[in-house]
Amino acid sequence: MESHRIVLGEPYWLLMLLIIPIMIWLKIKGKINEPSLKFSSLATVLAIPNDSRSKWIWFPSLLRYFSLCCFVVALSRPQIDRSKETILSSGVDIVLAVDLSASMLALDMSDSEQGEVTRLDVVKDVIKKFIDKRAYDRIGLVAFSVDPYLVSALTLDKEHLRRNVDRLKVGLTHQTGTNVGAALAEGINRLRPIDSKSRILILLTDGKDEPSPPHSPMVYAEGALKDKIKIYTIAIGSDSRTKTYLFDPSTRDLVKHPNGRPVVQIADYPVDKEILRKISEKTNGEFYEAKNKERLTLIYDEIDRLEKSEVELQISAIFQDLFQWPLGLGSIVLLLQVFLSRTIFLKIP
Repeated sequence: MESHRIVLGEPYWLLMLLIIPIMIWLKIKGKINEPSLKFSSLATVLAIPNDSRSKWIWFPSLLRYFSLCCFVVALSRPQIDRSKETILSSGVDIVLAVDLSASMLALDMSDSEQGEVTRLDVVKDVIKKFIDKRAYDRIGLVAFSVDPYLVSALTLDKEHLRRNVDRLKVGLTHQTGTNVGAALAEGINRLRPIDSKSRILILLTDGKDEPSPPHSPMVYAEGALKDKIKIYTIAIGSDSRTKTYLFDPSTRDLVKHPNGRPVVQIADYPVDKEILRKISEKTNGEFYEAKNKERLTLIYDEIDRLEKSEVELQISAIFQDLFQWPLGLGSIVLLLQVFLSRTIFLKIP
C-alpha cells in the first residue's frame, strides 16, 4: 500500500485522542474509583504469595487504551486516494540529446563531495531531476556520438525515462566521435510530426564534429526553424585539457590497470562553442556553457522556467475507505482485553 496516498476524511475526530492521556493520568492519581474490598488488617493480604501475573496487571489496561485509539482512528475515516489524472493536452514536447563521445569520460566536473565523477555522471544526475520537474510533458531521449541512437521515444512515463537515462554510457552508440548534425536530425525527426504548442530540442555536447560530417549542423538548424522547433545548446566541461578515463572501443569499457582501477590520463578535448551558439540563435533558442554541476543545474532550471505552458487535466476523484482495518483491530484487541480481564488477570472484586 502506498502510504503517501493515505488521507483522513474527517481528521478532527483525532482530537479525541487527547482524552486518553487524561484518562490514564486520572487513573494513576486514583481519581477513577474501582471496586474494592476493605480489610480490618493487611496481615491476610500480605500472607498471599506473590504471583508473576501481578507484574503484568497493567497489560489489560494498555489493550483497552489501544483499542480506544483504534476506534478514534476509524472515526477519522482513513482513505487511500486512488484518484487518477488524465492529461488531455500536453504542454511541451522535449527531446534531450546527450553526447556519448569518449570525452564525456573527462573528470573535470568532479568535486570533493562526489569524488571522481565523469561529465556523463553529472549530466545524468541533472537530467533526471529535470525530467522529474516536467510531470506533464512528453520527453524523448537521444544519445549520439558519430551516429545517433534513440534511447526513448517521446513519453509521459517518467520512470521509464529515468531507467533509460541510467542506461547511458560511453560506447552505447558503438562509436566515440561526435556528429552534432546527426543528433539534430534525429531529434528534429522525432519532434516534426507532433502537433503541440511547443517543441524543443536540448542538445548537450562537450566536443566538436569529428570526423568532419558531410553537412554542416546549420543545415539542420534551418530545417528546425521551418518546423518551428526551438533548439537549446549546452557546451559542457570546465576546460578542454583535463584528466579523463580512457575508453577501449574493442571492449566498449574503460581501460583498467591490473588491479582493476581505471586508467587516468591528460587529454585535450576542444569544443566548438561557435557552432552551438549559431544553432541556438538560428532557432530562437539559447546557448549555454556549463563548467560544473551547479551551473548545469541552473541551466536546466532556466530552460524549465522558459518553457512553460498550461496543461489540461481530467481528474477522477476516487477514495477507498480503510476505516474497517482500525475498527477491526480495535474490536479484536478489546475482546482480548475482556477475555484476559475475566481469566488470567481476573481481579476480585
